[in-house]
Amino acid sequence: MRRSSVLFHLLGAVGVVGLLSACSGGGGGSSGTTPAAAPATPIVSSGTITKFGSVYINDREYLIDASTSTSVDGSAPVFDDGPAKSILKVGMVVKVSGTTNGSSRTASTITHTDTLEGPQTKVQVDKHNGTLTILGQTVVVDDTTHFDDGRGGSMLNQLDDLVDGDVVEVSGFVKDSITGVIVASFIEKTNVKKDCLAGCEIEGIVTGHIAGTTTFKIGGLIVDYEGAAAADIKDMPVPIGSNWNGLFVEVKGTVFNSLTTTLNATKVEREDFQAPEGNEVELEGIVMSVPVPGSGNFMLGTTEVQAANAQYLGGLKSEVAVGQNLEVEGTISGNVITAGKVKFQDAVRLEGNVKTLGASTMTLDGLTGIIVSVNGQTEFKKVLDLTGLKINYNVRIRGRQGAGNTVIATEVELIDTKADTKVSLQGVVQSLLVPSTITILGIPIDTSGLELRGTDDLLPPISSSAFFGAVKPTITIVKAQGDLTKPSVWKEVELESD
Repeated sequence: MRRSSVLFHLLGAVGVVGLLSACSGGGGGSSGTTPAAAPATPIVSSGTITKFGSVYINDREYLIDASTSTSVDGSAPVFDDGPAKSILKVGMVVKVSGTTNGSSRTASTITHTDTLEGPQTKVQVDKHNGTLTILGQTVVVDDTTHFDDGRGGSMLNQLDDLVDGDVVEVSGFVKDSITGVIVASFIEKTNVKKDCLAGCEIEGIVTGHIAGTTTFKIGGLIVDYEGAAAADIKDMPVPIGSNWNGLFVEVKGTVFNSLTTTLNATKVEREDFQAPEGNEVELEGIVMSVPVPGSGNFMLGTTEVQAANAQYLGGLKSEVAVGQNLEVEGTISGNVITAGKVKFQDAVRLEGNVKTLGASTMTLDGLTGIIVSVNGQTEFKKVLDLTGLKINYNVRIRGRQGAGNTVIATEVELIDTKADTKVSLQGVVQSLLVPSTITILGIPIDTSGLELRGTDDLLPPISSSAFFGAVKPTITIVKAQGDLTKPSVWKEVELESD
């Protein structure tokens, strides 16, 4: 059964935050002697729920009060903190509208919608690579995916719960508009239906539109909108030739033919991101194209981002590539965001010599306790797969933290077939013990005597008090560099985000 959490339209693999520049009035002080209160600025934020207290969207806190309206997928809204938290779940991609005043944010509405809802076929569940197929889309599942039953446990056990014909609701980000790959952040198995008779839905980018046959594709799904009433496609341009291609849409239908992978649509709506001209925005999503590598300009879903002069956190401008999960902040004009900040969401970086190799895992020398896991979505550079690596080969790994201290690799690059004494570790600070120790991926690093640097590594080193004053556990990304010949390994620690 569907919950009532705020509806968020994925915008072609993108979660978007529009920071509305209009302000509500702030009154002056009595007799003109008291400074006017800072006005509350409207704000709209879209992204993944990372935790509760109030509700955190991409680790930004939004207060919930009795006036907050919370709904899920078109259901009737509920109000107040308790009911809102009862229908929201960690991992859901949501849209929040509210106000901000300094560092405080308050939600007025929270909305969630499914990126995908439909039946899956048991034989299409690939437990080795962590994928399942729903409505012709490949859904990527790993240890960072949250399941609704709350049992936790391994991803493989969760996939075992799915049987032929189960209707599954997915929240996540579209990674590839051609093949229909969706990276799932949240999955719920419905208990009330086994087919599309009560309604299936999908969000994605249109390809292969043929107006004359009233069909188009979303990933591996064929959509036939011949039976849709004119009123139910009114938001779309008049269909001519292939003019719908490239648009981000939401499709709803009640008849799905699994043999031809065709959904008969009852409704097709545009879901491209739009925001008032000149507004500040924050946008989370997956890079769909990079016309000129290293330029800082790229497409995040269907939204163009110009970030040549932005500050990059957790990575370099030259590292922006198709398939990466990024968050950008800036201002929007038309459908173009001029970004002042770009943050890599897959922020874990490891560099070192291969210590052990398994069928789908590896460990690196000097990074004891960290297990690197690869799957069918891992990109390999200068080597085909893990079988091309050997002990002591020097590698560079990009990825995100999975269960415990596991790193799910999104990219593995062979640097050299010879071992190197250098070792590097970058990730979110899990905990800190003032005045000297931080822990990243289970590895405690005593910073006493080490060189400490801020986010601008061109500036001189900073003091220990300044460094620890900037570190926020579970939020701040830090990079540590070391040498295996040193007794303590580590020699320099640098802030990558604050």
